[in-house]
Amino acid sequence: RGVATALAHELIKNLKAIGVRTIYTLVSWDDWDLLQFFHAMGFTRGDLINLELKI
Repeated sequence: RGVATALAHELIKNLKAIGVRTIYTLVSWDDWDLLQFFHAMGFTRGDLINLELKI
């Protein structure tokens, strides 16, 4: 198991312990490695979308 995976599991364990039930994150669509990492951690596509306005 890699360091990032171990840290993520520890974070999730600690968040559960304090009552957090949902974790949200933002990932760029072109960052396939990070998308795969979060998918492997059990993350799925949520009901929210990210909106932005460049000015």
